[in-house]
Amino acid sequence: MRKIVFILANVLFLSLTVDAQKKLVEILDFNKTSLGIKTGTNISKAALSGKIAGVLESNYRRGFVAGAFVNIPVFNSPLSVQPEFLYSSMGADILTELNEKHNLRFNYFSVPILFKYKITKKLTAMAGPQGDAIIYAREDNKYGLFNISKSVNEYDISATGGFEWWFNKHLVFGGRYIHGFNKVYPIGNVSTNNRAFQFSIGLRFHKAPPLPPPPPPPAPEKDSDADGLLDSKDKCPTVPGLAKYNGCPVPDTDKDGIDDENDKCPEMAGVAEYQGCPHPDRDKDGVTDNKDLCPDVAGSTKNDGCPEVEVVQFIPPTIIKDEIVKKTEAIARSIYFESNSAKLQTMSYGPLSELAQMLNDNPTYNLSIEGHTDKTGSNELNMKLSNNRVTTVKDYLVSKGINSNRITATGFGEEQPIADNSTVEGRALNRRVVLKISN
Repeated sequence: MRKIVFILANVLFLSLTVDAQKKLVEILDFNKTSLGIKTGTNISKAALSGKIAGVLESNYRRGFVAGAFVNIPVFNSPLSVQPEFLYSSMGADILTELNEKHNLRFNYFSVPILFKYKITKKLTAMAGPQGDAIIYAREDNKYGLFNISKSVNEYDISATGGFEWWFNKHLVFGGRYIHGFNKVYPIGNVSTNNRAFQFSIGLRFHKAPPLPPPPPPPAPEKDSDADGLLDSKDKCPTVPGLAKYNGCPVPDTDKDGIDDENDKCPEMAGVAEYQGCPHPDRDKDGVTDNKDLCPDVAGSTKNDGCPEVEVVQFIPPTIIKDEIVKKTEAIARSIYFESNSAKLQTMSYGPLSELAQMLNDNPTYNLSIEGHTDKTGSNELNMKLSNNRVTTVKDYLVSKGINSNRITATGFGEEQPIADNSTVEGRALNRRVVLKISN
């Protein structure tokens, strides 16, 4: 036990000063500490030094290593600190100048303090000091097997470093080199230092997450409106109601102030006098009897339910003045469309607005619009084009406030030419809009 304590103290002293220890404790995340176990093999030999009489050769031997480790992360970084507690078998096969073999085996309690850096998710680098306390040592040679524990240095201090590869978050494979500094065993006038490669497989156990706190007991249910139904089952928890309506009052579907249970017409607003139904309309003229001055004779809503008497007033025709006729003809000659289109050219808006003003000033006038084309193209296309053009003119006048009933628009296509379609001048005359004013 004294050896173990001595080794731990030396390793900690080598790895940390007092100030560094305090700072390290402050930055270590002990809440994320994990434990693990590992096992593997040491491939070790002895580094020989001193006066070598003849030829001595140190060869590698295999030994067993096993133990446990504790990993403590450093807050918010890829760094961690990992002390390990291992049973580690080291030594060497020494071959003398007479070809005699001396098998040396040193069994240690080893405590490496590793500082680890996560390079990638799977690869980690590590390095640090290691202390070794001898547990048992033996030498096997041609004379027999000997206990040499008292001849071996009680402890060794080493430096170690290597890499780990994480197969997953639990399983890890490691390899490291161990370089001993103390002279551990004399062979005549020759001293030996430990050298080893260690290969291991480890299993890490993560601390189980804390159990979630038990849920608080449910709060006692309330009946806010005191209607006998708990709020969780009450669709109207703040208004007293009935169980048959899920805690809501008796509905009034038609919003006439009479609830559905007392309303003979629950989906039609009515009056209490008729038990929730509206006033009757005996003559079915749209005026209820309470407002109908002629309740048994169908009438008009404009005449309080009574029939309207049509008064025919004779309006003598107005003579259309010559200047209005001439002005209308001039406006017709000022209407232009885009080529092969019913779209008005901008220059047509002014004359057409003047025509609209004239019709507004003379409300008894009616207007006939005729559209004509030349014979270019098929008759079907020309008929469609002339109809579209007169419709465009009519729509423009209607947009200026002229009642559409005062306007007739007819397209004649190429059927009523006034000039020869075989000449350019004739075709130009045939493409025309004719406006006719009448009473």
